[in-house]
Amino acid sequence: MNTYTIQKIDTNLYIKGFSGSLVYSALYGILVALIAFVVLYIAAGTFVSVAVCVPAFFAWLYRLNRIQKKYGHRGWHKKRIARQLPEFITIKKRICQN
Repeated sequence: MNTYTIQKIDTNLYIKGFSGSLVYSALYGILVALIAFVVLYIAAGTFVSVAVCVPAFFAWLYRLNRIQKKYGHRGWHKKRIARQLPEFITIKKRICQN
C-alpha cells in the first residue's frame, strides 16, 4: 500500500472547472437566470421564459468557459484590473541630434 503526503489543502470553490473570480461570476449567472426565469414565467408564460432564460444561461456559461480556457482565472483577473487602470499616453518622437 502506497502512502501519500498532502502537500497543500485546496480550499478553492470549483464549478464546472471554473476557479477564482469566475466561480462567483458563474454563481451570479445562475442566480440571475433563475430570477429572470421566475419573473418571465409569472409575467409572460412558460414558453417565453424558457425561450429567453435557458439559452441566455448556457451562453453565459459558454462565455465563462471560453475565458477560463483562454486566460485562466488569474489571467482574467489581471486583465480586468488592467482594464480599470488609466491609460498612459506615450508620445514617440525621434530625437534629432544636430
